Amino acid sequence: MKRRKVHPADAANAAVLAQAVRFDVALFLGTGRYARASAPTLEDARIEAMRLVAENPSPFGKRLPLIYGVTAQGTGAWAEVPGLNSLNVGNTRL
Repeated sequence: MKRRKVHPADAANAAVLAQAVRFDVALFLGTGRYARASAPTLEDARIEAMRLVAENPSPFGKRLPLIYGVTAQGTGAWAEVPGLNSLNVGNTRL
């Protein structure tokens, strides 16, 4: 089976995440409002993400936090959305 070529944007994103010195977590609360946290590792960021969701329940259903890796130079890259793999949306499983 043939391997898929890695997209240049995905390669650049992976390079930033490999050099990340911290991981920032953001949870959208409403117009211009976010709950934010920061953690030294991706695993700690996942824990912070769960904490933010627990502390900020949404009356509109489940809101998912975003995790970004940040390098020492300040370059950021999207890391993941915790819980996205287990989220059911309509008839589609993401």
